[in-house]
Amino acid sequence: MIGPARWQSVGVAHDVQRSDLATRADIELLVRAFYRDAAVDELLGPVFEAAPIDWPSHIERITDFWVWQLLGGERYERNPLLAHRPVHERTPFTDAHYQRWLGLFADTVDDSFEGPIAEAAKTRATKMANALQRLLAGQSGDGAAATEVRVGGAQPAPDER
Repeated sequence: MIGPARWQSVGVAHDVQRSDLATRADIELLVRAFYRDAAVDELLGPVFEAAPIDWPSHIERITDFWVWQLLGGERYERNPLLAHRPVHERTPFTDAHYQRWLGLFADTVDDSFEGPIAEAAKTRATKMANALQRLLAGQSGDGAAATEVRVGGAQPAPDER
């Protein structure tokens, strides 16, 4: 099933020239587009609805994180993994949540960007999801294990939720 905000692109040919993520503005565009879709997604939306989110502050923080991850520069001093613990306690994350987050993130990157930094964003998102899943489950690991990313961000079957 296609998420509510993604219906507009179904069946539409896109002649959009995509470039790589190269600036803070590019990354902010990616972050805003991703959270716009995630916040209204059938599976992810309820997680956001249950969490008290100051959206302008959240977008700024997440943009800072991804700028540091992808472009370098000033070190990001917060712990993005631990920041998710209170949200997980309110609305426990399932495998389906992680898969949907990764699929939607990859779709959002691919909608507007292409190139080595765009690919690095998807790879780092997978590593972050793996690390977050292990942390919240109380497990340790080397971070090398891959999480399967469903091509096109397809929704998991109902029995996988």
